[in-house]
Amino acid sequence: MENGKAVKGATKRKADEFSNPFLTQEVKIHSSPAQAVFENGYEKCDSALRSLSVVLPAVLKSDNEVMTVNGAVDHLINNAFVNLRNESARLKKIAEDNGIEIGRVNYTNVTAYQAKITCNKSGQYLQMIRELDRLMELVHSTWLAGFIADDAKGALERQWRRKTLGVSAEITAILARAFSAAQRIKHDAQAESELAATESPAEVAVEAPKKKTRKTKTQTPDSAEAVASSLADNAGLAERATKEDGLVAQ
Repeated sequence: MENGKAVKGATKRKADEFSNPFLTQEVKIHSSPAQAVFENGYEKCDSALRSLSVVLPAVLKSDNEVMTVNGAVDHLINNAFVNLRNESARLKKIAEDNGIEIGRVNYTNVTAYQAKITCNKSGQYLQMIRELDRLMELVHSTWLAGFIADDAKGALERQWRRKTLGVSAEITAILARAFSAAQRIKHDAQAESELAATESPAEVAVEAPKKKTRKTKTQTPDSAEAVASSLADNAGLAERATKEDGLVAQ
């Protein structure tokens, strides 16, 4: 009997504790703006992206709904990469036009971080932080060569730090909206079910002649359309996040 209980208890604990995969990667970050983004945004972004990748599909249970959410996230990340690289190209052009030789700038406090990657898109955000670090090296090289003023250097540091952190915040917002939409769908479905269960045969008979004229009022909306409507503004999240303060410095 004791052995039987022990086996039963072990099986239950194993079922309750799911083993999730993750990868730990060391990343060296040179500039203070990129270090601030990693310290304040990476873990939050990784957690939100994992929920979008693993948890949300089980909640929504619809490929169309999941595609809507993932499309908004992909657009946000891709647009941020484009803008970072465009700004790097702009600074390289300034350097070339003015004969500035851009080498690797030395930093006084290079920091090595252990980044925990729990889903595929987390690696993309980590790469975005690396892109920001390389952009800051260009900013500092051009500043040290005398072609960027002090105030312009500071403005660029704040601008790109804020924008890269903004990607993490927007991804978290997409996750919250998706779960909120899923909860509304579940609540509406339960309300419809309870209403149908409480209707008496007499009430149904009285309402039967009017059913055709009221059909559009009692029809339950498709869950995928409800989520898509709730997340419709997410397709343009990247443009709003990156255009509010002039993402690409002129």
